[in-house]
Amino acid sequence: MESTKRNEDISLAESCSDSDVINHNEKHKSAKPKPPFMGFGMLCCILTSVLFAVNALMVKMVKSIGPIEVLGARCWVQFFMLLPFITYNWMHNKVDFLGPRNTFKLLCLRSLTGSTAAMFLYQSLQRLPLGDAVTISFLSLVFTMLFAAVFLNERPTVLDIIFSIVIIAGVVLVAQPPFLFDSSVTYDTERLYGTIFGILCSAMAGVTFVIVRKLGIATHATLNVFYYSFAGSITSLIFTTTIETFKFPCSSEIQYIIFAGIAGCGAQIFMALALQYERAGTFSMLKSFQIILSFAFQVIILQDIPSSLSLGGAALVFASIFGIAVRKIYNEYFKGPKLGCKK
Repeated sequence: MESTKRNEDISLAESCSDSDVINHNEKHKSAKPKPPFMGFGMLCCILTSVLFAVNALMVKMVKSIGPIEVLGARCWVQFFMLLPFITYNWMHNKVDFLGPRNTFKLLCLRSLTGSTAAMFLYQSLQRLPLGDAVTISFLSLVFTMLFAAVFLNERPTVLDIIFSIVIIAGVVLVAQPPFLFDSSVTYDTERLYGTIFGILCSAMAGVTFVIVRKLGIATHATLNVFYYSFAGSITSLIFTTTIETFKFPCSSEIQYIIFAGIAGCGAQIFMALALQYERAGTFSMLKSFQIILSFAFQVIILQDIPSSLSLGGAALVFASIFGIAVRKIYNEYFKGPKLGCKK
């Protein structure tokens, strides 16, 4: 029973496209903190989904510089936004800057895998329509389940496997590989690369979440994002100077880069709050609306009409995540222990 419960948690928490994962294990506390007002947790869930979608949109709107440079700029914004908070916690709340004992190496590894996942996502966003790139990134749920089974001994249930197959089918519809569809049509090389980068992003995000699970609740949530921001800043700088040609962004696009950093950091903060005040099933259900928001931004703002296959694939992915969330909520309310109940 314990293995099944842990696996249900794994199958929900990594359904996000931006591979910046916050440690969500606070939900396992016996009693949740009292929210500032009714519906605060739901509001945080919605804001998380909106801000992640806005972050992807801002990245998509930057054309004058490469995706790695955009990631670096975003990470620097996040780094300097979190630095005062980390310093305050270190000096006044005794939160160790290096993390709990024997976790520093895992924090560094998590930061590298997380920043690499974001780098792959930004490469995918450059080559694919916004909605397609975000939908493919939700394949991370499947990779998380696989890696958790291998490294954490968390066996998937039959429903987990069924939902994973449906997610894979949805991603196939979005990617539209020519050997399954019309092989006579020349496949766009950029779309192929974008799909590959999206799958690589999902795989690295899956690894990242398993590492976060390994770190446990003892590691302060902000340290995960802070280390990720620092690693992303350094690695992006290295790759920009070696692979891409460093360029200054157009003055009209600087606002998009700043908003990308603010939205990314805000999404992480609201995700931590959402998982503190809401159940994992509720969070996962509302987080999956990022797919719908991404397609809405694609049509309304970017004036890019998606194909029927892309919409069908996105619908399959969304329905699977929604199904997993409903199952989780059912188990929490009707089968699991009631939070805050006294024995």
